[in-house]
Amino acid sequence: MRFSFARPSLAAPKAFLKPVSSIWGWLMELRRRGYESGLLGSVKVEKPVISVGNLTLGGNCKTPMCVFLAQALTQKGLRVAILSRGYGRVNLKGHPDPLVVSKGQGPLISVRASGDEPYLMALKTQAMVILAKKRALAAKAAIKAGAEVLILDDGFQHLALKRDLDILMVQAKEKFADDLVIPAGYLRENPDAHLKADILVAIGESLNGPLVKLADDRPLFLAKMVPTSLTELNTNRPVTLAEISQKRLGAFCGLARPGSFFKSLAEMNVKVKAHLCLPDHEAYDEGTLKTLAKFKDLNRLDLLVTSAKDAVKLPNNAPFSTPLAAPNNAANHAPLAPPWPIIALESELVIDRPEEFLEKTLKSLN
Repeated sequence: MRFSFARPSLAAPKAFLKPVSSIWGWLMELRRRGYESGLLGSVKVEKPVISVGNLTLGGNCKTPMCVFLAQALTQKGLRVAILSRGYGRVNLKGHPDPLVVSKGQGPLISVRASGDEPYLMALKTQAMVILAKKRALAAKAAIKAGAEVLILDDGFQHLALKRDLDILMVQAKEKFADDLVIPAGYLRENPDAHLKADILVAIGESLNGPLVKLADDRPLFLAKMVPTSLTELNTNRPVTLAEISQKRLGAFCGLARPGSFFKSLAEMNVKVKAHLCLPDHEAYDEGTLKTLAKFKDLNRLDLLVTSAKDAVKLPNNAPFSTPLAAPNNAANHAPLAPPWPIIALESELVIDRPEEFLEKTLKSLN
């Protein structure tokens, strides 16, 4: 059983969509020029800003890169803040803007109030995590709280906040320079916008020639997600391959690129009998839990395994559950926990030449 909602459908003829794509690409280029010329206001803050972003729709490991940077810079003795919009969060009455997800000691609010990616970044780092639609407001709040360096999550197109370094995440196997702007293709803006990036990080096993050529004399690094461990959610207990080797496992996730998650399971020699793809940023409400139950029953599964990003949204699962930010607000309450075991796959971003990558990153902060 497999459903895929990972990327938008391009069923309409490209011949029809191309004019729309051309207009959108032109508007995005005008917008970028407006910020560069000063016609559109862009805020400069007194602390260095590192932007992590991409050109294409869908996941390109921006969140893992933010986690990697936050951990590495914290180890260097810097106080870090991650600034995010918090895509998919529930806007609750009484929540301020900017909204503090973490002061550096883990999440202070529920995943429904923060969104899955900010919550995950708050769990995995000692960085402050602050949300705001206008990231300049989040930047000012972070600096007031003592932040020494700011990481702008999904910031390549967020030009209203000036940055000192632009890190562009790309897929090593994809020739994005040959793609079209949405809706005919998967690009957010024209492909030559990549020239604005200072560092390129390619996700995959090896670099392709066209990408190396596009990078020209700019730093180009190769990175990949490496699976590290399996954890039973309800107990936070490590799970070994031996104890699940005779079980019928089903894998599910709500990711933009679900194939990367299923590949990671295969790399760990986790034998999966059935796969289920849910929409990116799936909310995991009662309807989703019913879908998971049907998926489990139809495929006669003993256990379900999911990604860390999905795990934080599953209700009543230690260590992911935190006190609700607004206990009297029904929109912030989680659904009932599934009555069957779920395992989470933990992974981390591994970069080739990590010391060189950090050296070039730190150089931009001076």
